Amino acid sequence: MTRWARKRARNRVAHPPGLLQRLSERIRGREQLLVRPTSGIPLLLVTYPRGREMVARQLESAYTRTLSTLPRELTEPYASVLEALPPIAVVLLRPRNACTCLGHFHPAGTESRLTLRLAGDLGSPVAEIDLAYESIREWDPNPISSLAAGNLGSRLADLRFEAALLSVLLHELHHLAAPEEAEREIREASNNFYAGVVQEFVKRESGQDYGMHGRKGFGL
Repeated sequence: MTRWARKRARNRVAHPPGLLQRLSERIRGREQLLVRPTSGIPLLLVTYPRGREMVARQLESAYTRTLSTLPRELTEPYASVLEALPPIAVVLLRPRNACTCLGHFHPAGTESRLTLRLAGDLGSPVAEIDLAYESIREWDPNPISSLAAGNLGSRLADLRFEAALLSVLLHELHHLAAPEEAEREIREASNNFYAGVVQEFVKRESGQDYGMHGRKGFGL
């Protein structure tokens, strides 16, 4: 190794976590989708990397359609959560987070420039969270029975992803709406919600029911 190469190696700076992702998003740009539910719950302004509209549309479908069709016993715990939020929340979609978390809620003062600008334009508070959609897609804390998986085939992955997107979304919004509530309680609520939603999906698709025991956490 030459002296120049040795000096370069000594002075090499490691890339901060997430640098390449942020650089890629800056080059490619981001787009927005305004999600308008009909049930009086907060609007969502979903911002996502250009070329990833399908993920934003999947989140829109889960929030505006699926949520309203779930049994009341599943959605009731989140009724007061959604009522306590500002009229609009910004959702930053990312493939992954450098910390490997599935999502984060952003306390006041830590929001993105987009959210701060929107709050200024509206003259009212705007909530903000982020969701790591590829990590959420891979997350599977409660494997379904082999019989149900065999019957549903590739459709199973889509059902799990929709349930997980909705669960992590509500988990982070819960943190924003109730910052004083213990993480253990918020996690228990979202674990129960995810398990119930997947069970409901399997029942609708295959006509079969199954039990989900030993539920694992989100790791958020």
